[in-house]
Amino acid sequence: MSSAKGRGESMAVEESQEKLVYDLELKVGEERLKVQARIPRGPVRIADVLPVFQVLDNITVDVGADAACDRGKTISCREGCGACCRQPVPVSWSETRYLVELIESMEEPRREHVKRRFCDALAALEERGLGRRLRSADEIAETEAKRAFGLEYFRCGIPCPFLEEESCSIHIHRPLACREYLVTSSAEACRDPGPGKIEFVPLPVHMSRILFRFDDGRGDGPARWLPLVRILEWAEQNPEAGQERFAGPQLFESFLERFAASMQKAEKAPSKET
Repeated sequence: MSSAKGRGESMAVEESQEKLVYDLELKVGEERLKVQARIPRGPVRIADVLPVFQVLDNITVDVGADAACDRGKTISCREGCGACCRQPVPVSWSETRYLVELIESMEEPRREHVKRRFCDALAALEERGLGRRLRSADEIAETEAKRAFGLEYFRCGIPCPFLEEESCSIHIHRPLACREYLVTSSAEACRDPGPGKIEFVPLPVHMSRILFRFDDGRGDGPARWLPLVRILEWAEQNPEAGQERFAGPQLFESFLERFAASMQKAEKAPSKET
């Protein structure tokens, strides 16, 4: 067994024939949390280790939610409240591969039903004149322009293709951005969002933002994402994107380094109350 230390983390690594078992102690906000991760030793795609990143994201979101509750806030998000599921949810290339493969693994007739919902949603957005901007959403640089696009999309009232009876039908597989979207403002505000209406839960770090830049396996790349509603179209048009393989341990440790750096940056930034 070997051990290593990084910023705000300790790590013990146990070797096995096919996987490395990481016993991690992570400093998340004011918390120190232990988590175990099993990472393949051989070449993997980022999509292949995405479930591990989802667990780490769940941990950081829970820390943020607990801190909000300690300040007397109440999390408004509940099962059956799908108002926020009408937004242009950003997903990374690796999440796109993961979700497309999830759809392909569904049994019929559910698989065809879900694919039809994606097709119908895209067609409806095209009719409303959002097609071009949907396909270049990650190129919108100005914050206000992003917000304006998000509101215009939301007001089309088109639900996420995975939304069923106002609940997420793939909840355990949902994108990191969805996990990180927690509010303490009223559910009514989510049904009619606008400037100053939504009170978000502050998080120690947004792992989705790390993942957007992680297609190079190091986190040095540009932010690349697409609205969730486009995943089937994008995957068909870009069969090679998001398929690159990296050495599993190196990939995971690079992600941990980015996580630690983001956490350190957050700790140095002035605190903000929402």
